[in-house]
Amino acid sequence: MPQTYQGVIEHGNIRLMPDVNLPEGTCVYVTVIPTLDERYARRKAAAWLAAQVGDQLMPGSATLIRQEHHLVWSFPVMIGSPFEEPLGPIGYVEVDAETGTILTTSKLAKEFLQNAEHLANSAFPLK
Repeated sequence: MPQTYQGVIEHGNIRLMPDVNLPEGTCVYVTVIPTLDERYARRKAAAWLAAQVGDQLMPGSATLIRQEHHLVWSFPVMIGSPFEEPLGPIGYVEVDAETGTILTTSKLAKEFLQNAEHLANSAFPLK
């Protein structure tokens, strides 16, 4: 039966709590828990979208991914409306899971606007 032990990473190595002694040859699986939880990262993404793109956009369901040597929360960007189901995604906002830094650039914000306009026009064509 699997058991959970708490530890920390120091200089790239796992250090378990002092009272943990595992038998030699024990198979170990490591789950990394990001510093930033998904709710906080979602708030950061939503605030960035409102400030950089517009208030009709919202972050969708998050995915925790590994990019190079760090964890990133990736949120699909959806067009929101109080009367319709969200449309999209029109792009992705990425938030560093350790620092909370928004990794998406202002150049991509312009692409989000273009993608949103294209998607809205195709979903709700003018008659």
